[in-house]
Formats: sequence, C-alpha cells, structure tokens
Amino acid sequence: WKLPGRPVLVPVYIQRGMLRALEALEARSWRAVSKTLERTRYMNAARLLHATKFLRTRSAVGALRAGAATAVAAAVATSTSGTAFAVAGCQSAESRAAIPLSSSFIADAAARVAPALVNISVQPAGSGLRAAMQGASGSGFVVDPSGLVLTNCHVVRDAAARGGTVTVTLSDGVTRLRGVVEHSDAISDIAVVRVNHHAALPAAELGSSSDLRPGEFVVALGAPLGLTNSVSFGIVSAIERTRSELGLHDSLGARNTTAYIQTDASINSGNSGGPLLDVHGRVIGVNTMKAMGMDGIAFAVPIDEVKRVVRQLTAHGRVLRPYLGLKFIELSEPVAEELNARAAEKESRGLFGGGHVARVPARGLYVMHVTPGSPAQRAGFRIGDTIVGMRAGSPAAEVVSTKQMVDGLSEHVGGQVELEVSRDGEKANSWLEVTVETMQT
Repeated sequence: WKLPGRPVLVPVYIQRGMLRALEALEARSWRAVSKTLERTRYMNAARLLHATKFLRTRSAVGALRAGAATAVAAAVATSTSGTAFAVAGCQSAESRAAIPLSSSFIADAAARVAPALVNISVQPAGSGLRAAMQGASGSGFVVDPSGLVLTNCHVVRDAAARGGTVTVTLSDGVTRLRGVVEHSDAISDIAVVRVNHHAALPAAELGSSSDLRPGEFVVALGAPLGLTNSVSFGIVSAIERTRSELGLHDSLGARNTTAYIQTDASINSGNSGGPLLDVHGRVIGVNTMKAMGMDGIAFAVPIDEVKRVVRQLTAHGRVLRPYLGLKFIELSEPVAEELNARAAEKESRGLFGGGHVARVPARGLYVMHVTPGSPAQRAGFRIGDTIVGMRAGSPAAEVVSTKQMVDGLSEHVGGQVELEVSRDGEKANSWLEVTVETMQT
C-alpha cells in the first residue's frame, strides 16, 4: 500500500487495543467506512482489509460481517508489530462484507447437512429378476423434522406410478424406513417422500438461489453408485441454463421453464435428489443430472424453484401451470433485428399490401401464434403483438423472459391478469385483461 509520501507494508497483530477499537467502531455505516478509507489513503475506497490471523477470533469475524472496516483501518494505523494484512477486493459501500473462509469450510458446510442426507432405493412391484433389475436408487434430504424428504421425481417414478416399495436409509447407514411418495411432479423433476420415525429427524436448512453468481463455491452431497454420504466440491459454472440450451425437449405437454444451476461439482448416478450447498451449508439446489460422457458439467434445480413447486404440490396436489393459448419467443436485440429485417424485405416486395410495418421492440415476448378459442384469443391478442409488462393487483412489472411470464402467471391461475402489449400501428401500449386457465398435465 502507498501511504502519503512512501510505500510501506503495514504490520498488524491481534492485540487488545485492536479489539477495543473494533468494538468501538463496528457500528459505523458502510458509507462512513468508505469515506474513512478515502480520507486516510490507505487504499482505494472500494477495497477492504482482510487479515487471516485477525479473522480467527470470533469477535473479529462478527465485526467484519457487520461492516466494521473502519475499525480495521484504525487498527492498522495504530499497530506497530506483528504479521501483515492481505488486501481483499470489496464491492461498493452498500455491498455485503467479505465472508471469511477457513481451511475446512467444505467439511464445515457438509457437516451441517450430512445428518439430513438420506439414500433412497426403489423396488418396483413384482418379483423375479426383471423387477430386481428395474430397481432404482438415489439421494434425498430431510426438510422437515416430522419426516418430509425431498428428492428427484425420476428417482421414485416407479414407486409413484406402479406402486413400488420405497426404502429410505438415514445418514447413519443403519436405520431404514418405509417411504411413501406423497407428491411428485415429472416436469420439474421434484418429489416429496414421507417417512415415519419415532424421533424428530435432523433437517437441512434451505437457502436461496436468487442471488447466486457464477464462480461461487458449492458442495454436492449424495450417494453416487451407492456410496453413501459422499461429498464433492466445485463452483457454480453458470446460472439459468434453460432446457433448450441443454438440448432437452418437453415431451409432457407443458412448457418446462426451469432454469438450472450448472456446476462442475461431481454429480453422478446416485447423486440425483441430493442437496447442492453453499459455503454456509444451506441448500441452494437439488442435484438432478449430468452431461453424458462429460466430466465437470452437471445441473441442479434451483431451490427457489423447488420451494415454489412444493408449495403448489402441498396446496393442490399438483403444480398449476398457467395456460393462455399463446406461443411466443423472447426478444433480444439480435432477434429483433432479424425480425425487422425480414419484415422490411417483405415490405419492399409489397407483400404487406403497401402498408407500413411497425418495428419489433428489442425486449419482451413476441407473439407467434394465438390458439383459436383460447383465453388469449378471447382477450384480443393478435399475432405480432409484443408482451412487455404484467400487473395483477400490484404495480406493473416488465416482462422480458418466458420464465418471468410463467412465474408471474402461476400465482394467478384461475384469476385474471393484465398484460401490457406493444402493437403494430398503435403509438401507445395497451393493456389486455386475460383469464389464466390451468394446463392439465
């Protein structure tokens, strides 16, 4: 670091004076921290200090999480002996503090959820060699102490459809319980299994996948190849991988809008249904599949999507998927340019009867087909409309993706919503009220 006049390496040691300064200043706001760092010129205001030895004390960890970087700067200024700080990048004054990681953070995260991990085996109805060969196995995890287990639908499909036997083995490897498939949804590939036990079962803590970023550490638990209580480690390679990107086709009569988490954590046969964890040991996804013949490419259903599916399964016994009778494509600048270029070419050839063709906007959902007799047709939708917004008893929200549209409609199945439409030949957007019906799947 360059202090005024000359570069120096500032030494720091864990001492009582430092901790007193920390306690006195830990209530300061991030804005004050930023100004202090600028004023003292220890470093750019967008940088914070991160001390390995300093973080070993519990009080220091708590203070850093609370944003007490001013105390760190003050301690640096007053210290004269000890070991050196390392510089860690920080975001803005309003951003969250850096999360300290120990050398055993993977083991710590796994240990928090390991007691809730279960192995699931399914024996189809019937007997003989064929029934034995059709048996399936996978993983799952307890989400409620009363005995509620989450897993993948494909793990327990045979039991749900043909009355097979589900056996749930707890993390001790000894206790085996009879499982009953309470709910399952093949489209999202999520199932809920119920077990009965004389005592409350340890349950995993569910986190959130909404703010997940590529590059974050993740831990996958499961029983690959029947090897129970296995742990693998990796990063989030990408978020919101759609089924079309993965080359998957919807064959169940409903559009699957699940956007998967891609990870390089090892997920193999038997890991299906197991939890994907963040560094705090919170479940952020359900391990679902891997790319065949490839290492380091695996996918998990985001936990926020799982929560939504389970809520609907619990309330209705199935997932209510909205139906309007529309087929549309997501617009982007390249897609809009292509559509506009095609329209301009047809216009120049007189294929529109000499009429003017309005330009397609760069954002929204472009309607390609309206099903006759559908709710959308009754509401007045036309081919060529672009859906750009939605409201239903709340402030209007912009609509730019299929998932955003479906998620918004899912909360209002059986009711009515208003969709904002950009239409050819109209200067102002119009709002169309449409009844959201449910698709039978």
